[in-house]
Amino acid sequence: MAWRQTLFRQVSMVVLESTVSPSACLYVCSTPIGNLSDVSLRLLEVLREVDLVLCEDTRQTRKLFSRFKIPADRLRSYHQHNERASQAWLREQFAAGRRIALVSDAGTPLVSDPGAVVVETAIAMEVPVVPIPGPSAVLAGLVGSGLTMTPFVYLGFPPRSQSERLLWLEPFRSAPATLVLYEAPHRLEATLAFLRDTLGDKPAVLAKELTKLHESFARGTLSALCERVAAEHPRGEYVVLIDNRLTAEDAERVREEETECAWQRALEEVRHAMEQGMSHKQAVAEASERFGVKRRELYNATLAQEQS
Repeated sequence: MAWRQTLFRQVSMVVLESTVSPSACLYVCSTPIGNLSDVSLRLLEVLREVDLVLCEDTRQTRKLFSRFKIPADRLRSYHQHNERASQAWLREQFAAGRRIALVSDAGTPLVSDPGAVVVETAIAMEVPVVPIPGPSAVLAGLVGSGLTMTPFVYLGFPPRSQSERLLWLEPFRSAPATLVLYEAPHRLEATLAFLRDTLGDKPAVLAKELTKLHESFARGTLSALCERVAAEHPRGEYVVLIDNRLTAEDAERVREEETECAWQRALEEVRHAMEQGMSHKQAVAEASERFGVKRRELYNATLAQEQS
């Protein structure tokens, strides 16, 4: 019985997809992140012409529509709590040839905002997905930070618990890139301290209230930014950017640690080889080659082992 139901769903999807009207289209629209004057002419044209506009919060999107005198009767609330439940409705709209615009409260949809299910549904039904590019807090923060932009890694919002944060950051701890993340003001101080303790005291920037009246960039080390946030009691929306590349001091320390480690392993290798009956000269030659240490220095350092 279960396989019949699965087959029925698959056949239904094929039939539905094959009957999609060619006029159906999904526009993924970037909207202003603060300053409404950042709106593009193309965005306004799309919002005026589509059949439906899916938005996180109709109250927020109405502000944009009101500013540019766009009728708001086509707005439909679409957020992370109802996107899966709305999937069947979405298929019906695309099948009927609806032109749909997807917006978030601010910035580019899908970047730490809902909308992935809409795009997945459109692609599955072979409905064209058309990006309408525009504002993004990630890019605005990067270009104003003064940090090296390429490469950069966007990490989204950090998890709440310490254990989850460690797992979240672990794949990027050694990434030689600018790391970019969002954070809420009430968690900012703890997050900066976590980043400092996990990554080291790296150069960093706090971008606050981008494109808004109180836009600001605070630059310094993670330690300095921790002290600043503790004194200021943060408010507003923050983009955190960290230069995770090695500083000259970091690189020198790493080289010293790697050299010391190689030296100790070479000494141990010579001792072990000689215990197994290998000559001192041969043991030094092989260990020197394997661990990249100078043969003469290794020979002299292990000479006492031969004599004993």
